[in-house]
Amino acid sequence: MAKRVDLLLINPGNRMEQYAKLNELATVGPPLGIGMVAAFVRQHGITVDIVDAEAYFWTPEQTVEYVKKEYDPIIVGLTAFTTKMTAAGRTMELVKKEMPGVFTLLGGHHASAIPEHTLKTEPVDFVLQGEGYQPIVELVRAVKKGSREFNITGIWYKDAKGNCVNNGSFLGSHKLDELPMVAWDMLPMEKYRAHHWQAWDYDLDTSRFAMIYTSLGCAFACDFCSVNVVYGNRQVRFRSVEHVVAELKMLVEQYQIRHVEVVDDTFTINAKRVEALCDCIIAAGLGDRLNMWCFGRTDTVEPGLMRKMKAAGFNWVFMGFESGNDQILQSINKKQNTDKIKRANDIVRGAGIRVGGNYIFGHQEDTPETMQDTLELAKLLNVEYANFFLTMPYPGTNLYRIAQEKGYPLPEKWGQYGFFAPDAMPLRNKHLTSWDIIQFRDKAFNEYYQSASYQEMVREVFGEKILAFLKEKVLSKEMVRRPPPQAML
Repeated sequence: MAKRVDLLLINPGNRMEQYAKLNELATVGPPLGIGMVAAFVRQHGITVDIVDAEAYFWTPEQTVEYVKKEYDPIIVGLTAFTTKMTAAGRTMELVKKEMPGVFTLLGGHHASAIPEHTLKTEPVDFVLQGEGYQPIVELVRAVKKGSREFNITGIWYKDAKGNCVNNGSFLGSHKLDELPMVAWDMLPMEKYRAHHWQAWDYDLDTSRFAMIYTSLGCAFACDFCSVNVVYGNRQVRFRSVEHVVAELKMLVEQYQIRHVEVVDDTFTINAKRVEALCDCIIAAGLGDRLNMWCFGRTDTVEPGLMRKMKAAGFNWVFMGFESGNDQILQSINKKQNTDKIKRANDIVRGAGIRVGGNYIFGHQEDTPETMQDTLELAKLLNVEYANFFLTMPYPGTNLYRIAQEKGYPLPEKWGQYGFFAPDAMPLRNKHLTSWDIIQFRDKAFNEYYQSASYQEMVREVFGEKILAFLKEKVLSKEMVRRPPPQAML
């Protein structure tokens, strides 16, 4: 008999569209957002369950077939970033077709960025803008009562005449410790896998992986980022260090977790808090049991802090270097220059922590020469792992607004927002077409990872086995690109 639930939360899967030939190498991470929502609504008497289609590599068709067989929900809710909207839309379409009478709800970055467009173009009854904890509780209760009007902050819907009703965005509580821990018991913990590089010091065993947050929101406003469409403009809220460590301890003891990703957008922004958290992790005896990574800003890494983080189990820090040209860095308001980048790299590596460098090609003032500067900086720093990203105008970002103002072509399909998609469509600028940017990015990737200096560094630091893995499993994957016509404009 199908399980009756008030709310069924689905993490849609479309790994092939997101990662193409790199699909098998990509991390498989737990969906923290819906895990947090599930825990909250359960605490308020709502019956709920989670189907993580991405963890099982299910297509939308396989997902809905399973859901129809196993569940009898009142509302099916999904969350999706823009790159997953194709799968999210198809999943909701199939739910409507195969399970008539079931209401659909969509939240997350994409829906929060363009709620009205989402409500009008997707097979969805409700769109959530902002954080979903309390709005979803109120929505489930209203639907169960048979309501047809929903005066709930954060919930968009269509009235009886088909008009969009805008209830604004819901901004969550500043007291994050009042939120329950993620509903880990509803997730297939054995299915999750860390990034392959995170396990380079662990014989490539990527199992026993989880993600955790210590804060929500970001104090900065980068042109290419949409995080604040959910959490509010430049608003950062913190969990207490005790609350974070209690969840880490539970993950280690109950699920034998070893690899952890701290998902905070700027984990190192408050050095005193990070030091206190590290002290608490060490005191709990977790420092030598965890292999963690986080994001850091170049202007927040200092030698003492990095040494403390290393002792607490932080073995990787990824930093947004973004560009190797000081004028470009100034144009994107990054508040750093190449000297600061070099200093930060030296500090982090000096503490024995691996460095991940994030570079972006196709900034609005980029030229072939400035992109070459970025590649040259990447080769000079020679960090343990480098991400070469494309400038994507995701809905909700300043780049999306710039594209609309200047009339630059935008992706026609959600999948084209994926960096690795064959028909990826980065934002052009006055100097470069989308195709120019893609070609340079792919050339830069190959030049960096095929270089003798990088491969020798990998051999010395990680060993011959990891270098062989890199050559055979990563560099052997030929990037297939099929530029759409508008990419040439």
